[in-house]
Amino acid sequence: MDLKEKVLKYKDEVVKEIQNAIRVKSVKEAPLPGMPFGEGPAKALDHFMDLAARLGFKAEKFDNYAMHIDMGEGEETLGILAHVDVVPEGDNWVHPPYGGIIEDGKIFGRGTLDDKGPAIISLYAMKAISDAGIKLNKKVRMILGADEESGSACLKYYFGTINQPYPDLAFTPDSSFPVTYAEKGSIRVKIKKSFNTLSDVKISGGNAFNSVPNEAIGEIPVNMLDDVRNLNKVEFLREGDVYKITSAGIPAHGAKPHLGYNAVSALFEVLKELNVKNEELKGIVNFYDKFVKMETDGASFGVKCDDGETGALTLNLGKMTLEDNQMEIWIDMRVPVKIKNQDIIDKLKLVVENYGYEFVLHSNTEPLYVDRESFLVSTLMDIYQEITGDKESKPKAIGGGTYAKYAKNAVAFGALLPSQEDRMHQRDEYLEISKIDTLLKIYVEAIYRLAK
Repeated sequence: MDLKEKVLKYKDEVVKEIQNAIRVKSVKEAPLPGMPFGEGPAKALDHFMDLAARLGFKAEKFDNYAMHIDMGEGEETLGILAHVDVVPEGDNWVHPPYGGIIEDGKIFGRGTLDDKGPAIISLYAMKAISDAGIKLNKKVRMILGADEESGSACLKYYFGTINQPYPDLAFTPDSSFPVTYAEKGSIRVKIKKSFNTLSDVKISGGNAFNSVPNEAIGEIPVNMLDDVRNLNKVEFLREGDVYKITSAGIPAHGAKPHLGYNAVSALFEVLKELNVKNEELKGIVNFYDKFVKMETDGASFGVKCDDGETGALTLNLGKMTLEDNQMEIWIDMRVPVKIKNQDIIDKLKLVVENYGYEFVLHSNTEPLYVDRESFLVSTLMDIYQEITGDKESKPKAIGGGTYAKYAKNAVAFGALLPSQEDRMHQRDEYLEISKIDTLLKIYVEAIYRLAK
């Protein structure tokens, strides 16, 4: 029996441990003493520390920013980069988002695909190699961070602040197959404005840069609106002297905003059709109508572009709040590899400031590009094709950002198979148990070939 068959004996354990990991809610929250990302991500790191010990691995945690799990020895290191934090669950789940429930052959829960499930599958691939007594020439180090979904401060701390060594080559099971050789640049911006006459107005929608808002709620005094109508999934209810407005959207990953329906933008599409009698509120509505609309390509902001290889720029409005006379809009853009991030920043900043709003650059992450003919990419492609029989798929570029950008000589490799539904960052995220066999085989072979 070869290694790819031996690893399958751990499948039942993998299923159980994915369920256990999902039950640890690890959404980023306000920092606490010794917990830079709040209690949830810290508990998730502790959970993986305990799992690593039970599997017989040496593990070390670093101030609740990140941890690593080591197997074997060698002058060079193969890194496996994964994360324990998750995006907020959002609303309208059929199955409990942190229940780890199994139904219809699927494990449901936030993190089953992104990224606790793939992390555990990769860890058990390491376990299979260790238990088989196979000696590799490279040390294998799984690095787990706790802030991937909110800017990767975890790996910036791990590789930067405390100077942990970079692996010589690495992959992250945090995207889709076959191999991601390029990742677009990422720009995150906050647009702000203070007002004087909107203390009684509340509007909120979305919860993260990298998710399409699936609901937006507004509370606007009756005397600020005329000609109220129901349009485009927006409901108006009058409660005393206030209109309560609810807009329903369709969630999607912020790197693919065209696959969703933005509830915030939909709300403002309706407001622009009404007679808004407050001048400051009318200014916000006009801003949306002029620059945002329902677009996902940044055309009206003047940043639409395409480099011909890695695709077009995408723009996602991930969050909007207006409360106590303070407005904040969160924008996430994924920039084609051959386009300079700074050019996009300069264009957007000019538009925003010319309108009289404040432009705040939240983060600026440069793109990733690894040669498609490199040892790393070609080896992973060979493994994927051999195990799946898929000879048609090619290495690809994506708009999503992974930990590969924060390491050296690293790419994203799975864990979403072409036959799987992509429910990352959406309600009722799930992993089909039947796919775990293939994933175990792929990752055990990847670790073996890259580290032998």
